[in-house]
Amino acid sequence: MPDGAHGETLLSNVATDVRHDLSQPAIELKNVVKTYVNAAGSFTALRGIDLEIGYGQFVALVGKSGSGKSTLLNMLTGIDHPTSGEVRIGGKDIYNMSESKRALWRGHNVGIVFQFFQLLPTLSLLENTILPMDYCNVYSYADRPARAMALLKMVGLEEHAYDLPANVSNGQ
Repeated sequence: MPDGAHGETLLSNVATDVRHDLSQPAIELKNVVKTYVNAAGSFTALRGIDLEIGYGQFVALVGKSGSGKSTLLNMLTGIDHPTSGEVRIGGKDIYNMSESKRALWRGHNVGIVFQFFQLLPTLSLLENTILPMDYCNVYSYADRPARAMALLKMVGLEEHAYDLPANVSNGQ
């Protein structure tokens, strides 16, 4: 039966070979808990988080410092494991994937703009933009510089492509 039959729209995710039913949540957290343990004791950053986000929805995480916003983002992007609970993206529990499969999934499906960029100080902006492409092997080696330059142009930084991060403002 073709995609879209019976009113359901499906997307194919090449990185994980998963098909997504758009009538289901794009992101779903079920009773997610994250507790950090160190020599001083334990600290629970997330307590029983239940969340559903649909395809096409825009969401903002707002809260005071230390309220768990970054921890939640780390759970949603497969960077950090929840202590308990489920994190489903497109219906698939991303923590049932191997670390290498999750890294591949992240490289093909996740984009985050961090408050403070973690650019390598000895690489130009162009080289810093190419670097993730090297890890994900998304574009051919020959196509990566042009793709990186196009991305820099999209955010108005093409004139700074060969500058080091220290030579551009934090806002740039």
